[in-house]
Amino acid sequence: MRKLILYLIILIQIIFLIPILFTKRFEIKETIAETENKVVEQVIENNYDYKKYSTVKLLHSATNKISEVPLDEYLYHVVSAEMPADFELEALKSQAVVARTYTIYKITSNEKKHGDADICDNASCCQAWISKEDRLARWDENLRESNWNRIQNVVNATKGKIITYEGKPINAFFHSNSGGVTEVPINVWGGSGYPYLQVVETARRRRI
Repeated sequence: MRKLILYLIILIQIIFLIPILFTKRFEIKETIAETENKVVEQVIENNYDYKKYSTVKLLHSATNKISEVPLDEYLYHVVSAEMPADFELEALKSQAVVARTYTIYKITSNEKKHGDADICDNASCCQAWISKEDRLARWDENLRESNWNRIQNVVNATKGKIITYEGKPINAFFHSNSGGVTEVPINVWGGSGYPYLQVVETARRRRI
């Protein structure tokens, strides 16, 4: 009889503990979600003041020479090298904003990685860049003018737009395919990581 009473007491305790455990787990998940949302909310699109940094000092890897070009003119060559011109306009605009952000970050971080240059034209080191002549030569002749105009239009449409965190341009890494979910940079390159770059599912994965 005593054993039966003891079992009943244990069973009652378990019945009361289960909801508490699930509630705690929900509270933890909710707190994490709220924290992530706060990080995302701080990453906002801002207007950039061209008066301070209006040009880019670009190192050409092939010649080891530096040229100084207007910021958005430089971005025409970057966006046309990084993304096909026939991609959706909003995708191209996003690329332009990210490329501009990354460029401003490289200018303001003052890393001196390339001596007097702010950034190089090597995609494996900084971000891709292609001359207008080479870009046009790779497009079909009947698409050259329209493609180049399309690239110029998306860069001009986002003029001055960069992404900041706590008032500073972010280190805006970008990639062509995340495989359905992004990864935090610390797990890829090491270092201390960035609070504004977190693991998120991509639209493609959510649709599946």
